[in-house]
Amino acid sequence: MMGNILTGGIACGKSTVANLLKLEGFGVIDADSISHKILDENSLLIASHFGDSILQDSKINRAALGKIIFNDSNQKELLESILHPLIYERISKECSILESKNKPYFIDIPLYFESKYNYKARFVVCVYASKEIQLQRLMIRNNLSKDEALKRVESQIDIELKRQKSDFVIENVSDLKTLQKNVESFLKEFYKAYQLNFK
Repeated sequence: MMGNILTGGIACGKSTVANLLKLEGFGVIDADSISHKILDENSLLIASHFGDSILQDSKINRAALGKIIFNDSNQKELLESILHPLIYERISKECSILESKNKPYFIDIPLYFESKYNYKARFVVCVYASKEIQLQRLMIRNNLSKDEALKRVESQIDIELKRQKSDFVIENVSDLKTLQKNVESFLKEFYKAYQLNFK
């Protein structure tokens, strides 16, 4: 498995960038989407650890589970110990499929730097927004108080550190048009580094 990693902080705009990359012909493996599927596939196992209050119509109520794990780091670690091996296995399978097709791709994985798993990366690309912007977006998007939003932002490695550790940075601090231009600029640099030419 040797994908390119797309990462960043919560509410930095990774999904929007992932969609723009798809339009450019890249495959995108969405770790969040995979984790949601695995969460639902293992709902009874997870409820046995966190209680039936997190279930809604036999599926995980992610808001209810979020309240538990973002208020207790031990509970968060427990959930990760259950989910992360399964997520890693599923992502590895999807990488193998894309590699067998010789299709260039990105793994959209928000917690790349936090993960204990060795996702081998050719290049790491960070979608960046300042902490203040993260908080504003998260409060609006998820209808959270500032305190709730702060807990979620601070449950991840600081965005400035992620920025420093990445090979490329795509800034998302303004509007969609600016982001599209930033993605275009990134791709010019990326192609040079990757020595890839595909239509």
